Amino acid sequence: MNFRNAFLAAVDVADLGVISPHLLEISLQRGDAVLEVGDMPAHVVFPGSAVISVVTVMEDGRCVETATIGHESGVAMLDAAIDEPVKSRVFTQITGSAIRLPASVFRERLTQSPNFLRLALRHARANARQTEQHVACNMLHDLDRRLAKWLLMTADRVGGDRFMLTQDYMAVMTGAQRTTVSATAARLKTAGLVAYTRGQVNILDRAGLERRACECYGEIRTLFDGLRPSGAARPGGG
Repeated sequence: MNFRNAFLAAVDVADLGVISPHLLEISLQRGDAVLEVGDMPAHVVFPGSAVISVVTVMEDGRCVETATIGHESGVAMLDAAIDEPVKSRVFTQITGSAIRLPASVFRERLTQSPNFLRLALRHARANARQTEQHVACNMLHDLDRRLAKWLLMTADRVGGDRFMLTQDYMAVMTGAQRTTVSATAARLKTAGLVAYTRGQVNILDRAGLERRACECYGEIRTLFDGLRPSGAARPGGG
């Protein structure tokens, strides 16, 4: 069985034999709520072509993205492992496919298989490291570089340089005001790096956008590439 998702692709034969009957492919639409704050995770979700956003919501309703998860990992693994409610809002950023596994099955396999436990911990650590990197990035790097990073990461996850992404959501991704994001996106467009029309982004000059992006893009990309099975290529993307 071949999986686009890197976590599932790395599960060994014995563990896969146990969890396979419980795996279900689903379709996620942009804006779909995967988990709300306080929900008990019924499933662990492993994106294929879908991209999922994790955002922290403040008391006044403002929110900022703390992680984006695509085919490189899974959603709600730690929450499912300890059977605790989630603390962030999780929703679909980009429409696509995913595979879900009941949290109870995931949790039981963690207790029975050291290999499965180690794989899950490595992914949980990588997702936590991504969040740490984004916090530092939002504090230390200017918006032009942060937006370039996010656009490249999104392209990698969808497996192509054309995707739907509104400026409202770019503001959530970068933790900036929408008007500021609009001006920044216009600069990237003027520089010939991207085209942007009615929410559709088209990366025109990937090499140029990579030069514009901050170091965090390379750090996070290398982090998740290290989780792929030996010899496995990244699905699509640059």
